Amino acid sequence: MRSRLARRQAAASVTGEGVVLTSTRPEAVVAWARRGLGPLVVAPVGRWTLVAPAGRPKARYPYDDAVRTLAGRPASRRMRPAVGFFRVGRQAVVTVHPPHRWAATRWLIWTPRDGVVRPRGLPVATPEDVVHAAGRDSAETIAAVTEIVGDVGASAQEILAALLGVLDLPGVDVLTGAVAAADLVDARLVVPHDRYARAFDRVVRERDGEQAEDVDDAEGPAAGALRRGLRADPRHDPHPGPHPDPHAEERRR
Repeated sequence: MRSRLARRQAAASVTGEGVVLTSTRPEAVVAWARRGLGPLVVAPVGRWTLVAPAGRPKARYPYDDAVRTLAGRPASRRMRPAVGFFRVGRQAVVTVHPPHRWAATRWLIWTPRDGVVRPRGLPVATPEDVVHAAGRDSAETIAAVTEIVGDVGASAQEILAALLGVLDLPGVDVLTGAVAAADLVDARLVVPHDRYARAFDRVVRERDGEQAEDVDDAEGPAAGALRRGLRADPRHDPHPGPHPDPHAEERRR
C-alpha cells in the first residue's frame, strides 16, 4: 500500500517528471529545499541524495509548474556539483550545476527527431559536463553519453533511463513512475514557507517592469526569453528557464 506522502505526491499537478541528484548529505539539501517555491521530496539513495517535486509551487504562472521550477532552480554551493534529469513534454532535459560558486546552470536538451538542440538564451551542457557532474570521468562514458543523446528515434523517457544507467546513477524508477520518490527509504517531505514564493513573485514583477520600460533589440536573447516566460519555439524549447532568484545567497551557502 502506498504511503500517505506518496499519494499526496501522485495527486500533485505536475508536467512531466524530474529528479535532481547530488552527493551532498540530505540535511544540506533539506535546508535548500526549505527556501524554495513548492514542496519537494528529499531522499538518500546510496551515496546520492535525490530531490523530486511533491506538489505545485506557490509562485505565479509560469513558475507554478513543479517539474520546470525544479529544473530551473540553481543548486546551492553545498550541493554542487549536481545534475538533474527531467522529462518535459516530449523532451529530455539534463541540467548541470558545476562546482564553482557562481557558475550558471548548463542545459542539455534532447528532442525527438532532432536530438540535442540548443536552448535559447541558456548555457549549453556538453556530454563531458554531464559525465563530470555525475563523477564518472572517462572517455568511454563520455562516448556512451554522446551516443545516447544522438539517438533521434528514442523517447525522452528512454533517453533519460539510458543516461542514468550508463552514468550509474539512481532515480530511473522515480522518473519512470515505477516508484514514488515519497516511498523511498527515509524520504522527507519539505514544504517551504509561503514567504519565499511571495518574495519570488515580487522579484519577477520588478524584473518584468524594468524590461517593459526598455524593450529593444539590444536586450539580448536571454533577457528577451526571460521577459517572454521562455516560451520560444515549443518544439525546441522546454522553457523551464533560470530563476530570477530572490535568494541569490544560496550559491554561497
